[in-house]
Amino acid sequence: MDGRTSIDFSHWSDPLCIWAFVAQDKLDRLLARHGEALRVRYRVVPVFGSLRQRFEQGPWSTDGVEGRVQKTADIARRFGHDAVSGACWRAARDASSWSPGAAIKAVALAEQAGHVAPDCTARFQIALRHAFFVDDLNITERGAQLALAEQCNIPRAPLEAALDDGRALAALWEDEAERDRLGIQGSPTYVFDEGRAMLYGNVSEGMINATVDELLGGMAPGRSECA
Repeated sequence: MDGRTSIDFSHWSDPLCIWAFVAQDKLDRLLARHGEALRVRYRVVPVFGSLRQRFEQGPWSTDGVEGRVQKTADIARRFGHDAVSGACWRAARDASSWSPGAAIKAVALAEQAGHVAPDCTARFQIALRHAFFVDDLNITERGAQLALAEQCNIPRAPLEAALDDGRALAALWEDEAERDRLGIQGSPTYVFDEGRAMLYGNVSEGMINATVDELLGGMAPGRSECA
């Protein structure tokens, strides 16, 4: 090894992504197994910038809102989430995942400043997705975001300040720029050791663990075998 006992790990996801929702258990088990060896950072990749465009002109235009409702429910059921109806899309059809994405970055800024507990960003993302997919709450609305934050014991004041003065949007833009630099394709994406290993989509738990084991074991983080 090169003297380091941990490697960087960034988890990229869109707050409105059903695949990130169903993969949460997989992420939880990854962190339970390797958490002490991973320096975790949560990044936002808002692939649903304009839901209206997706439904009217983009990849969801053929099936429309009701088609997306059904597909979301079908995906969730495949992974044991029978409580997901997909009805969340009816209220959010004209919205953008940039809105809840900015709320996540506002929590992350508060966490970095020491205003909230170190695990608040992770817990807030989970709460947002659960509220959207299970409770059919339109989490693109600021009121819903702040109410969920309070349920997670996250005070409203620092979040409102970061949302009002543009710092949360600036942090979201920084994630977008880093997404372009790394070539992140979508949500969820697992990035290890500053991009030296990257897994995108509904990858198997075995593949994720094997990647981490390889980085921590046979190949030292920060170097490649052909160096």
